[in-house]
This record gives sequence, C-alpha cells and structure tokens, in this order.
Amino acid sequence: MLVRARIKLVGARGSYSSVALADTGARMTLLDKSLAERVGVEYTGRVVSFIAISGHVVKALEAVVHELEVEGEALRYEPVAVAEIPGKVKEALRGSGVDENVVVGVLTLERANMVPDTTTGTLRRVEAFIL
Repeated sequence: MLVRARIKLVGARGSYSSVALADTGARMTLLDKSLAERVGVEYTGRVVSFIAISGHVVKALEAVVHELEVEGEALRYEPVAVAEIPGKVKEALRGSGVDENVVVGVLTLERANMVPDTTTGTLRRVEAFIL
C-alpha cells in the first residue's frame, strides 16, 4: 500500500500544501523544478544524482526549503533535490492520488521521527534512536 503524507512547503516566494507520496526508495525529498521556483528554494550549488525506477541516472540540484512540514511536524531548512519530474512519472503519481510535484524521501521522514506504515498507508511517529 502506498503511504501518503500531508505536506506544506514554505519558501522565499510562497507556500504550497498537498498530499505527497512518502517513498521509502527515495533518499532525499524530490521537488519538481517548477514548484521549487514557485515557492522559492535556495540552491546550494551541489549536484546530486540518483537512479530512477526506470534505471536511468538522474541529475538534480540540491536546494534548501525554508520549512517543510510533514503531518504537522515542521522541519526548518530542509534539504531537497530539485529536478524536472518526467511526464510519465507525474501521470503515475496523479493516478495514485498523490501530488505530482513532490515525493517525500527517507531523510525527511527520519528527521521528522516518522516511519511509513504500509498496512495503513500513513506515517507513524516514532521516538528518535541515537547511539
């Protein structure tokens, strides 16, 4: 079962709220370039690469969003990857009932002390584990 997360992005130019896919296969949270520009992220100058589900290597720009709220948990200065999400991927996301412009990654979920529960399709709060 897909896990959905209520999110809110706050950037230098505006904010954006939606329901996004929480993807345990995605390390970083991914924003589509058009949304990143609309809310006003701050680019770090670092290029990150990841392997898409299709097996292709995708290059993205690392950026910081002023605030990323996940299920009510506000994360200040959250790093994100910004890339143009391909049309077929956007279509698949829309078809799954989640936002086509945002995919929440594991690093964001860990920072928010949340884990995906695939039996309910929701996020569950957990205590932080520090060694």
